[in-house]
Amino acid sequence: MRIRKRAWLFLIHALAILCTEASNVSHSAFPTPHSPLPTPDSAPTPHSPLPTPDSAPTPHRIHVSVTNLEFNQPRHTVEIVIRVFADDLENALGRRANRAVKIDPATAGKDRQIVELVMAYLRSSFDLKNKGGRPVALSWNGIEGQPDMFWIFVKGRMFGGFEGAQLRNKIFCELFDDQVNIVNAKHQGKQIGLMFESKDDFKILR
Repeated sequence: MRIRKRAWLFLIHALAILCTEASNVSHSAFPTPHSPLPTPDSAPTPHSPLPTPDSAPTPHRIHVSVTNLEFNQPRHTVEIVIRVFADDLENALGRRANRAVKIDPATAGKDRQIVELVMAYLRSSFDLKNKGGRPVALSWNGIEGQPDMFWIFVKGRMFGGFEGAQLRNKIFCELFDDQVNIVNAKHQGKQIGLMFESKDDFKILR
């Protein structure tokens, strides 16, 4: 019980840091790649200018990512937004590519090498299965960012919605033993929340 309490305190602290370290505007928890960036709790905030490209990323001690999933019933697609710290993403991609990787928020979506690296990394660390146990193939849908953070947009065809679906989120677990990956899913008005740690495998969205 004490361990669970500490885990939730850690989660709350992580979300608080994400709120304070991201300067963004919220119109939807699940935006398109060209819409304003979301806040962790989807609450509207006053307009704030993004940092200039010369701004140095703020060091962070909390290792956390936040993922939002929403099922588009008419199109039978799952729309996913993954928010990560910029330096964590660069470190993970650099380890995979065996070279230093630096991502420019202004050109990331147009850089084919970055797009391919990000998708290859997600396919190795983020797995979604439908209720029949069949993997959902994810495709690129865009990226937005600022010096401290990136929002990665992907989507996939998924008949039947989240009922009985399974998810495994290992993002950055190879980098940090204390990595926590928070997942929020929305389906037919129902909110589903999951928290993944390094030791976790597939969990059912229910």
